[in-house]
Amino acid sequence: MLPVFGIDIGVDSSSSIQGTLSRLAQKGTTLCISDLSPFEAFIKAYRIAEKLKDDKGKEEAKLGLLFVVRGDWLTKVDHKDHEIIEEAFNIRQKHNDPFDCFIFATARVQGIPLVTEDRIAREFLDDRLVMTWAGLNQEVWHRPLIMKICPDRMAES
Repeated sequence: MLPVFGIDIGVDSSSSIQGTLSRLAQKGTTLCISDLSPFEAFIKAYRIAEKLKDDKGKEEAKLGLLFVVRGDWLTKVDHKDHEIIEEAFNIRQKHNDPFDCFIFATARVQGIPLVTEDRIAREFLDDRLVMTWAGLNQEVWHRPLIMKICPDRMAES
């Protein structure tokens, strides 16, 4: 998600990311996101822009946040769910990033595959719940698309 906030993380171009997300949407795939993720991405993007004294980067961080939180292209998963809080607490005993704890807990509790380049995710999630951007692209562009990133029960809430 960081490229949406103006941060290049070296996994793909912004236009390629947009193309993949568009293809997923066209195929009827429901994409889920923890409601905390946009705020984590905004904080990271804004801090980087501050350090670089980059006013354009600050503006991109703000626009990225508005695009994600106001958009209807993602289903936001509430971090306040009791099971997610319990799981995040358990993960927090072994991991020092509170945002990661909630994001990993959301994926685990809801059974939602997490698309991430963070190698630490595999320490807390089954392999079936962790997918890299390259893996997602492989699914989207080179195989018949029969996946739902977000379970149907989440799309109804």
